[in-house]
Amino acid sequence: SFPRCVTMGRTVPPLRTRLMACRGGRWAMVVASFTGLSSAFTASARGLVEANKVIPPTAQEFACKGSLCFKTQLPQTAKSVRARIPLSAAETQVAAFGIAALSSFFNGSFPACQRIPKGPPLDPVLFNGLVCVGVFFSSLLIPLVFNQDMVFTLPGALGGVLFVFAALFSFVAIPRAGLATAQAVWSCSAILVSFLWGAIGPAEVAAPLGNVTATVGAVLLLVAGALIIVNCDSIAGRLSGANPVGSGYIEAEAEASASDRTAGIASALAVGLFGGSVLVPFKYIPPDVAGLAAIPSFGLGALIAGIVVTFAYWKGIQKEPGFPQLSLDQIGAGLASGLLWNAGNVCSVIAQSPPFSLPYGVAYPILQCALFFGGLWGIYVFKEITGNSIGVFWGGALTLVAGVILLGLYGPGTG
Repeated sequence: SFPRCVTMGRTVPPLRTRLMACRGGRWAMVVASFTGLSSAFTASARGLVEANKVIPPTAQEFACKGSLCFKTQLPQTAKSVRARIPLSAAETQVAAFGIAALSSFFNGSFPACQRIPKGPPLDPVLFNGLVCVGVFFSSLLIPLVFNQDMVFTLPGALGGVLFVFAALFSFVAIPRAGLATAQAVWSCSAILVSFLWGAIGPAEVAAPLGNVTATVGAVLLLVAGALIIVNCDSIAGRLSGANPVGSGYIEAEAEASASDRTAGIASALAVGLFGGSVLVPFKYIPPDVAGLAAIPSFGLGALIAGIVVTFAYWKGIQKEPGFPQLSLDQIGAGLASGLLWNAGNVCSVIAQSPPFSLPYGVAYPILQCALFFGGLWGIYVFKEITGNSIGVFWGGALTLVAGVILLGLYGPGTG
């Protein structure tokens, strides 16, 4: 085998973006990623196809074999790739943020599949089991789509286990703390956990900060934006002096005991802890099998943990005889949900891989801003967020954008 390097087709942003990028500086690169958002998504789509295209080897590269040779020759191969497909710093930054935004889009869209089946909703733990199966089967497609070898890595499988436990604790948190409170807690904790991994974590994960004060401000903006989006109905109700009703985010919750609410909040914190750490194990994978090559291992870990958790729940907690009866549309919805979630996972892996190399402390907090895209489904498809709540939602969305811009300018990897 010979070294493989992640590549991407050249992307030409709109004229306004190119002019801003030509003026230099980090401001140009980050602001370009938002003013040229449409081109960023176009670049991302092409990048998902070309990101791991194999470049024909030179005679020297072909004669080189083995992991040690891979580590030695990778910089030379990457240099030759950049010479063949030149990418400016601004274009690479635009594509990196675009792919990170795609990861957030998929992460915010996969729960919508739960609404596809007709009739009574499926038990959420059973649905999560189907999601894990969908993650596994979609993971098997990655070696085919991106021309990767099928390999197994223990850290990759551990990432899949973390994903399952993040979903499991979300189902524990909602009935005890309520949907709005649980979502607010786990969204903010996931942003904070993923940022802390990227800022002060081990050397394999962390990257130096450009400005500590600005970075803290960026994280606070991300947290504030998430809180505003989750509570947009209650905020709109308080501003108008009315009690908010009929929300997709705020539900009429029965009064719970203090102990139940405490347990629910603790479970929501666990969701953020596991969810913000999902891809951390990937940083400990050897370079020759890292990145997309580890996705099948991730899927296998998610499948095994998902089966164990679902079986334990069905037999140990529900004490149900036999196996659950599932309709075809319920199975299809669960598999589709797993496919969408894994698409976001793959986008985040690509954004953190060469030549984009977006730091974990930037890429994963962006993925955790999926509430924005979930809110768009609630506004324009399911009509759950209406009236003045829409304006409050967009206020939270702009707050998120401001946090992402500051994080890209001064956060991990800019020092």
